[in-house]
Amino acid sequence: MTAKRLLVLLLLSLAVWGCKDRNPDSTAEIQLRFDERIARLTERITGDCQKDVLELANARADSLLIQRARRMRRIEGRPPRPNRPGAPPVRELSAPLPLRPLFPFEIRFDTLLRDSLYLDSLRLDSTDRMLLRPEIG
Repeated sequence: MTAKRLLVLLLLSLAVWGCKDRNPDSTAEIQLRFDERIARLTERITGDCQKDVLELANARADSLLIQRARRMRRIEGRPPRPNRPGAPPVRELSAPLPLRPLFPFEIRFDTLLRDSLYLDSLRLDSTDRMLLRPEIG
């Protein structure tokens, strides 16, 4: 009796596996593998690029710190510069003044605006010197 049940189960499992689609859609599988590979390559390239940028930034920051330390070593230990004889005493501010940037944020970081202002200033300078004739019409 158990042999018959085992044989029936075996035949049923073979029938289920036999009904399975023998020609799966290979283009979908290829596209899926392609997308996964592209994602892995993009992640690797991005990681390498970020690593390179961080290494360059660290090297530049290190060189700037070393340069600053060398400059400070040259002037370290010097006494303050004395005032001229007979000069009035230096007046000190009652409260420190807040620092403001020389140019507004938009001009400093908007490259298109900065370049257009530069070109406009060159154009105005040229017309003031009569190097460039204004177009009429």
